[in-house]
Amino acid sequence: MAETLPLEQIEKNASTIYEAIVMVARRARQINELQKRILDDEAEAISQTEEFDDEGINADIVERQFLKLPKPTTIALQEMIEGKLERVENQVEE
Repeated sequence: MAETLPLEQIEKNASTIYEAIVMVARRARQINELQKRILDDEAEAISQTEEFDDEGINADIVERQFLKLPKPTTIALQEMIEGKLERVENQVEE
């Protein structure tokens, strides 16, 4: 079941709720890319070590492993609450 987070926890680590959303979204994208690389590496290792006639078998194995990974947004939100994410100041490129 989903749990509602008190705004006080979020406001401790970001000046506004919008800044918190941006922080969590950026970190979630990073985590998602990392998980994707891990899964791609595992799929490649599986395909090199085991011979399958059907490519769908490899995809099923990888999909089952992917389902076991925690959601990137959940990880990013937990990191923000724990104060592990740094604020990214708005930088204007000239």
